[in-house]
Amino acid sequence: MRYFSSLPMVLLTAVSLFAAMPEERNPFIPGYVAEKNATWLNGDGSLTDVAYGVLNAIRSDESLLCSKNRYGLDRIEGLVERAPIDPQSRRMLEEQFENIALLYRLDRQQGCLNPYAIYPEHIDIEKRSHPSASESENILLTRLLNALKYYESIDAHGGWTPIQDDFYILKQGDMHRRVPAIRARLHASGDYNRSADMNLTFDEALSDAVRLFQERHGLKTDGIVGPHTLKALNTPVSETIDRIRINIERLRWLTTGESDFILANIPDFTLTLYRDSQPVLSMKTVVGSEKRPTPMLSNTLTYAILNPYWRAPKTIVDEDILPKLKAGEFDYLERVGIVATRAADGNVTIDFRSVDWSQYKDSEDLPFIFLQKPGKENYLGFVKFMFPNDFDVYIHDTPHDELFSYKIRTNSSGCIRIEKPIELFHQLFNPNGDNGWRYKKIVEEILKNEEVSVGLSHPIPIYILYMTTYVDEEGRIYFYHDIYGYDKQMFNYINEYERDGDR
Repeated sequence: MRYFSSLPMVLLTAVSLFAAMPEERNPFIPGYVAEKNATWLNGDGSLTDVAYGVLNAIRSDESLLCSKNRYGLDRIEGLVERAPIDPQSRRMLEEQFENIALLYRLDRQQGCLNPYAIYPEHIDIEKRSHPSASESENILLTRLLNALKYYESIDAHGGWTPIQDDFYILKQGDMHRRVPAIRARLHASGDYNRSADMNLTFDEALSDAVRLFQERHGLKTDGIVGPHTLKALNTPVSETIDRIRINIERLRWLTTGESDFILANIPDFTLTLYRDSQPVLSMKTVVGSEKRPTPMLSNTLTYAILNPYWRAPKTIVDEDILPKLKAGEFDYLERVGIVATRAADGNVTIDFRSVDWSQYKDSEDLPFIFLQKPGKENYLGFVKFMFPNDFDVYIHDTPHDELFSYKIRTNSSGCIRIEKPIELFHQLFNPNGDNGWRYKKIVEEILKNEEVSVGLSHPIPIYILYMTTYVDEEGRIYFYHDIYGYDKQMFNYINEYERDGDR
């Protein structure tokens, strides 16, 4: 782990460093496990270098959450030790090696735990890998694997020492005996890139390092070490490593190696469009509440709708619309464009005042569907991006731009509201400026106030992920709050998995 001894900033050189590693040191070499006709045994029955490469890769791979027992490595090596072996045993052994290599490749690409056993109600996986991406990994995963190696190197060098909490706050200009410990802690994680001396003064350089640490951990970036910042500083490196590992597993479930994709990261409240594995457009999002969470999913965005009708889901009908109808709040519903109809096109509507709403218990009893007409009050705004899925969630505009000023943006009913819908539409439907969807045309179409569907000539993968750890293009790692408790849920599953003796 000597590679990381002189890193000046968090992961700033880790990505390029690992990209330059010689193959024999790379913990996963696709060539080892992708070659169908690999030679696993020498003529005398001993293992070839390729076979040893696979065994060493599996044994040293700390990114896997499952037990290494699933590969049966000890049994393989036991059989090899019995050499020379007869031709039939040799064929069986090579077949077993082929199966092990395939299983390892699949575990690296798709994860080894069952996502539906952990999140039975909150995940939908529909991975459609492009042929050129079948043997590669998504850039988000590559960066997170590098982050894992970085923190493993810190752990191998002893991690960091907890800072005693014999103070309330420390800020720039203060003098305290714990200042050197804070400086050493930030130096260990790469946030403080100067020498960690014993100076007792909380100087400007240390304040800047604290701000960087706070920014990476979703804390108030004031440069002050208070209770929340101290708690984050004292999180053991082993817990950080475990957190990175579960995020790696979730990425393996949901992502493939495409270089063009849309990422919506739920805990970060952001959506980013990637081209050639680089972000070209980023924006804030509003995601589902804890009661109505946004699901994790992988899918393909195939079309968008300008001036969309909004169809009320059953939960909204039961909890919002029907109570208003029973209370006679018809004017409010009419003002925001809500109509009741028996047909999905909304051409024939029902007069709210002609129905006895008290006779209906919930949406299951209702013979109507509820739509909202296009317009500035429409809950979907002017644009809706579609990727049909089991949860019936999508990405859309919103008339409530004030929500984007909040730090915690869990205000939707499961769909993702985005800050820059017109810009995203333009990037997707006019990427080269040659198909007519210029900004002027988009606005002209919206002003018609008529619903229109627009097919995407090159459908793009979309990943709605729950990444509580994320590495940006500069190699800096960020940690986000576990807003839905999905991290905790996964840790509980793993602990139960271990108690059942599966590891």
